[in-house]
Amino acid sequence: MVGGRPSDRDRVVDALSRHGLRATGHARLVLDDPHALPAVLVVVGADAGALVAEARATPPLGDVPILVILDDGASDEGAFERGATDVATAALSDRALANRVRLMTSVGRLRGPWTPGSLAPALSRVNDILAAKGDDAEALVETLELTRECLGFDRASLIAHIEGSVHGFVIAATDDPDRTQFTITIADYPELIAAIRTGEPVFIDDARSHPLTSAAVAHVKDPVVGLAVFPVAWRGRSLGAMLLRKKTPGARHVVGRGEEFARLIASLTAAHLRHGAVLESLRDQTHRISRLRYEAERRLRGIESLKEHFEAAADGVVIVDEAGQILFVNRAAERITGFARDGLTGRPLADLLVAEAAPLAAEVVEKVLAGENLDPFDLGVATTTGDRLMVSASTSTVLAATGAAILTFRDVTAQRALEGELRATKEFLERLIDSTVDAIVAADMRGQIILFNRGAERLYGYRSEEVIGKIAVWDLYGEGVPRQIMRMLRSTSHGGVGYLEQTRREVKRKGGELIPVNMTASIIYEGGHEVATVGIFSDLRDRIRIEQRLLAAQEKLQITEKQALVAELAGAAAHELNQPLTSILGYAQLIQRQSAPDAAHLRAVGVIRAEAERMADIVKKIGRITKYETMPYVGGASIIDLDRSTAGEVPGGDASASGDEALDGSRTREFSAVRLDPDQLAALGLGELVDDPAESSSGATPPTDRETTKLGRAPKP
Repeated sequence: MVGGRPSDRDRVVDALSRHGLRATGHARLVLDDPHALPAVLVVVGADAGALVAEARATPPLGDVPILVILDDGASDEGAFERGATDVATAALSDRALANRVRLMTSVGRLRGPWTPGSLAPALSRVNDILAAKGDDAEALVETLELTRECLGFDRASLIAHIEGSVHGFVIAATDDPDRTQFTITIADYPELIAAIRTGEPVFIDDARSHPLTSAAVAHVKDPVVGLAVFPVAWRGRSLGAMLLRKKTPGARHVVGRGEEFARLIASLTAAHLRHGAVLESLRDQTHRISRLRYEAERRLRGIESLKEHFEAAADGVVIVDEAGQILFVNRAAERITGFARDGLTGRPLADLLVAEAAPLAAEVVEKVLAGENLDPFDLGVATTTGDRLMVSASTSTVLAATGAAILTFRDVTAQRALEGELRATKEFLERLIDSTVDAIVAADMRGQIILFNRGAERLYGYRSEEVIGKIAVWDLYGEGVPRQIMRMLRSTSHGGVGYLEQTRREVKRKGGELIPVNMTASIIYEGGHEVATVGIFSDLRDRIRIEQRLLAAQEKLQITEKQALVAELAGAAAHELNQPLTSILGYAQLIQRQSAPDAAHLRAVGVIRAEAERMADIVKKIGRITKYETMPYVGGASIIDLDRSTAGEVPGGDASASGDEALDGSRTREFSAVRLDPDQLAALGLGELVDDPAESSSGATPPTDRETTKLGRAPKP
């Protein structure tokens, strides 16, 4: 410091020393070493103006900051006019004075000419980093850190920009710990536009009030105040810009040495970016974005050319891009969904659909953009009221070449609800038809089978999939039966036209077997025209078997009844005939024994006795009948053959009921013979009254006591 009284200089030197600053005091300006310039020149005393003018006239001190400390009540006008950087009063506290000098030291370091130990080491470090690592993200961030620190800013970022692009790409930033690249819209950063367009640095002390940036930072929650932008260019072509920001006002402190330092950093960075992989990647991305923008513009022109047609359509129209974003909706779509087009445009198509329909819609858009038109399909749509609509949608590839898919749709909620009810009714009727025991077969008028229930599967032996659409209905009948049935259906004699009363026919099973059935049939009409026939069949095989068993049982019952009748008749005949036969034989024997041996009537009595004995044998045969066998008789009648009915049978044995028809017309029926119990035999007395044949033939006379016994047991005539 220079000027003033020694006590004034000592006070200032002591104050700066106590706060970490090295200072020396001189009465007059002394410059022993032009290369050892002071960082700040402090001037005190009444002759301060003259000392400032002298310092500014000395070339090495022309850019050194000068602080003038004025006495109380002194004016600062002369100091600033002669080149003072700042003015302070003697009443300023030691701490405030030290801070003021320290700040001016930083300003002086940036404004002064290049000298050893100033910004040169930082610049050398930046050059080494870029030479070693090129445009690597870490190298760029390290470069920005050094620049930010040397120039006194809070944050620094490097933004790449390709000519003609509306986007910028942040390829490095000191406040981005992930070191990621992201895209910005250049229009949102007017300071960048100004630096890139002019190729000159832009300094803004307070972005909040500067006309260039006030509108851009008005909505920012954490606004930037001080800004400095340095263009990054190579051979006159812009590659981007280096943006320095801080939260406090001021940016012009870098003018001079700091500006030159920042320009050199920007030039070194441009040299490493011009052919780097990062910039090439950004060029590809920019070209892709430009191409997409061109396609989007072409797509919008295509939509605009068809807009009048879409607006006139009664169906809803939605146009979406390849990302599924809605580009256009017509008035009908607004009416159907309840959404205003402003609320839908730019939103994903999935927002208009129910959750389960979104994957299908994405697949449809992809196919349409590939040039494939799809058949109409159903989509679930959500409305503003929360209702769910079912719409029938169709597609168009008219705008597919521009990257847009057209979906048209109409509300079919009521129709689909009715279809659902009809489908449920149909399924119920199908289950009902399948659950019936009878076979039901329906066919169209060409003979193609359209219905074949489970009962029909059981009856015919086919499975429904083997028959429906594969076998003609007339293949299920015998020869000529289908024509006969159709004639009966169309006549008025069998239940009326179109109806067939129950009739018995035979149908053909899978293996060719003919099955007897009862069937009814009818013709189905639509608008007075025959469209189908239906037949209902009941399998008669079980019924016929039951009828056959019933007939056999009835026949067996008749035979059993006949057997019982014959047995009863035989018993009655034996009972009724034995009484008179006993008397005849008894009296015949009595006559023989009481007559003279040479009596003339003995011959007649012998004949009577022989015939009576023969009759007794016949009665015995009747009692031993075991078979029902007949023989022809006069006039074509049949009578029981007693000899064959009792042949080979032992009295008291059992015989089964069976029968065969002989060649001569006689029939044999076996049945259990009727046996008389011992009491009945005792009552009849046949065993005692009828003589043994051997005894009769010998002519021996039985003892008298036996005759008495016989006569005593014989019934009265």
